[in-house]
Order: sequence, then structure tokens, then C-alpha cells
Amino acid sequence: MPDPKTVLRQFLSIVNSHDLSELDTVVADDVTESGPVVVDAPTGGLAAFRTGWTQLLTAFPDLHVNLDSLLAEGDRAAATVTLTATNTGYYRRGFATGKSGTWRGFVLARVTDGRISELDIQTDRLAILQQLGIVGDDDELAAARQSG
Repeated sequence: MPDPKTVLRQFLSIVNSHDLSELDTVVADDVTESGPVVVDAPTGGLAAFRTGWTQLLTAFPDLHVNLDSLLAEGDRAAATVTLTATNTGYYRRGFATGKSGTWRGFVLARVTDGRISELDIQTDRLAILQQLGIVGDDDELAAARQSG
């Protein structure tokens, strides 16, 4: 049976390939998510999980997740990642900006019977929203607060 590090690497490889047809080889049918990759995506089970990733890949068709560090203990693997992408589709209640961005994230996966059964993904959503121009930068946010 593959170790958690191997399973998490395989999952990230599938995401980077943009071919989600193989998700069921590394993600359990009853997977649970603590931090869904897309806030508005449905959660609970493999079908909802696939929907969330499809939404993200539609908004960012050139998405690439770089594995920066990876640790494992027991049935869990934890990784820090850097995501890079260009927003050419609908994302976070907004239309395509055409802008590119880079943001960091943390992934914690529990592996049961060789597949991810629990997944918690936390990313710096504020950073990517600012880079896309959806949310103002820190100076703009501070100025708006002071004037309001």
C-alpha cells in the first residue's frame, strides 16, 4: 500500500495534469474537506471534490501546483505548496481578469487504504484576489478603512 507522501504526490500530479479522470485512484469516494479549494464549491464526497477542482481549473486553466516541502507521519502527509496561474475564467463571483498570480498554500491529507480520505487545503486567497485586482492591495484597504 502506498505511503501518504506518495499518495499526496500522485494527487498533485493529477491536479497539474488537469486530467481529473484519475482522481478516484488517489481520493476516496467519501472524502471530506476541511478547506475546500474553491469556497463556493460543494463539499462531501468524490463527486463534489471533483466539481471544486473542475471549477478551479476552469477559472485557472494553466494552474500549476509546485510542491515546496513534504512531511509525513503515520497516516497523514503535510505539504507546503506554491500555486501559479492565470485567471481566464469565472472566479469568486467575478469574470476573468486575464491576470496571473502566485500564492502559497498548505495541504494536510489523511490517507486510508491508499487514498485520501480527509483533505484540508488552506491557501492565501487574499494574495491571489489582490493580484487579480478583485480586492485592493494592503494600502488601498488601509486607506478605505481610514476614510470610512
